[in-house]
Amino acid sequence: MTPRSGADRLLGLFTNPYLLMSLGILCWSGNFIVGRWASLDTPPIALSFWRHLFAVLIVLPFFAQQLKGDWPTVRSRIGIVLVMGMLTAAGNTLVYYAILYTTVVNAALINAGVPVAVFAFSWFLLRVGVSRAQVVGIFLAFTGIAIVVTRARLDVLLNLELGLGDLFMLLAILCWALYFVLLKRASLAIKPGTLLLIVTAASTGWLVPAFGIELSLGITMDWTGRTVACLAYVVLFSTILAWICINYGTLKLGPNQSSAFMCLHPVYGAFLGALFFNEELQTYHWAGTVLVLAGVILVSRILAERYPERF
Repeated sequence: MTPRSGADRLLGLFTNPYLLMSLGILCWSGNFIVGRWASLDTPPIALSFWRHLFAVLIVLPFFAQQLKGDWPTVRSRIGIVLVMGMLTAAGNTLVYYAILYTTVVNAALINAGVPVAVFAFSWFLLRVGVSRAQVVGIFLAFTGIAIVVTRARLDVLLNLELGLGDLFMLLAILCWALYFVLLKRASLAIKPGTLLLIVTAASTGWLVPAFGIELSLGITMDWTGRTVACLAYVVLFSTILAWICINYGTLKLGPNQSSAFMCLHPVYGAFLGALFFNEELQTYHWAGTVLVLAGVILVSRILAERYPERF
């Protein structure tokens, strides 16, 4: 066997689906923080609309040629592309509404339900089963999440109250879960750049009437420096970079395996809070992180071994 060159090893690192999924979820986790900041100046639908529109305008010059070559395939599956765009638009917008009405603790716990929803949709649409080891992995990840978001205090968990924001989060995770599964089921033989472009464009199209309704109600956005900074982040990182990583990871690993990385959200949130809000990392943060990582690794490895033909 010929030894791999340094360039090959570097390329393998940058195309590693596990690394890219972790990076994509990190970008999404920052989206929660930015969404909270932006909510003071930016209505949820406006933030989601401009986020997707600017992303399309940025990536179009780079991937227009790819789209031209892939268009026959895209046109033949335009129905599922439109559904995926609707799910993306709805999921992102619902999160911006959720963080206006719920706590970070509630949002993080509910967001951890994505893998469970993906398992359900995978069984229903792809007939992919769930083993005991996978259930153990998800349980470990959930336990780690509970430790992080409740600060290892049982009273915090027992005093959680569900409200309108929690309903929005539940609807958001259903959108994301179904997107993961449809992306795998669609089997779109197109380039990653084309996929990013068409789904983001479809999302923008779905948001146009919602944005028009918001404007007609007199709900407008203040174009402040904070608004521009928040938009720059969600466009470049939460939309373009995150979806490149997540789409690639989902296509390579499959919906069940890739959705397990959603459990990293509250772990990343704790570290981002320490970085941007000077929140001190406690022992429970590290304990929860270890359990979450153990759960994600267990689900990923077991699924890859159990269903190699699907991944």
